[in-house]
Amino acid sequence: MDFLFPKGFHFPEIPTSFSLTGEPIFTLGPISYTNAHLTMLLVIVLLSTLAFFATRNMKEQPSGLQNVAEMLVQGLGDFVVSIGGPKALKYLPLFGTLFLFIVTSNWLSVVPFVGQVTWLHSPTADYHITFAMALTAWIAYQTEGFRHLGIGYVKRWFNFSGFKDGPFIGAIFILVGLIELFSEIFRMLTLTLRLWGNVFGGEIMLTVMSALLLVPGLALPFVGLEVFIGLVQGLVFALLVLMYFVLAIESHDESHEEGSHSDTDMVANEEQHPEPVAA
Repeated sequence: MDFLFPKGFHFPEIPTSFSLTGEPIFTLGPISYTNAHLTMLLVIVLLSTLAFFATRNMKEQPSGLQNVAEMLVQGLGDFVVSIGGPKALKYLPLFGTLFLFIVTSNWLSVVPFVGQVTWLHSPTADYHITFAMALTAWIAYQTEGFRHLGIGYVKRWFNFSGFKDGPFIGAIFILVGLIELFSEIFRMLTLTLRLWGNVFGGEIMLTVMSALLLVPGLALPFVGLEVFIGLVQGLVFALLVLMYFVLAIESHDESHEEGSHSDTDMVANEEQHPEPVAA
């Protein structure tokens, strides 16, 4: 082996530290503009450009880029309806935008030079950006809940109706409401860490495996795995936000009323059509 490694064999150096966020490009006082922000802007420009060219000359019989766009929108629309019913279709623009932006950003982590040069960094590998998306989604679906249900929306957290059945039932309702409130707040954290942790961990895996396998081409299976994980994480984030919207506009009182109405109707039907008694 000496003729292959005349100076001795040494493994390539593996980075011992990784940046949790993007690196600042410039700062204005306490505000810094990082390479993750720049890459995020490039993703927005890319998706906007594709949308413009796909819709600038709409035809009854689509072809080319318009055909791909219509298939994508139709597929996402069918998926949204299968999850939340026809009423959830109005959230398709939000669901589709989140899905396409996150998947495109995730896949940038396997593109050469992204994360390796100063100007490029995958947006979803920066926890500031993932937290900003989670916070925006959280505020949006809470606002949607108040818009549909008014002040009655807070009953899911502070429900005192149980006290009419006794103090013990009322205390259970209050405890369950507080648990629901804390879980509602922690949704921002879980959305952030799930997406950021998977993308950031994928970047570390690719860097380490490329160094250990000596030949970068041997890391291609891990690149395929990272592409798959990026797709799944984009779908999971957008799907959870969609489900939060659907749950936010549902009224607990309506569901109870529907249940009571169905029970009443069943009793009425039994009275009108009694079962024959065997002789």
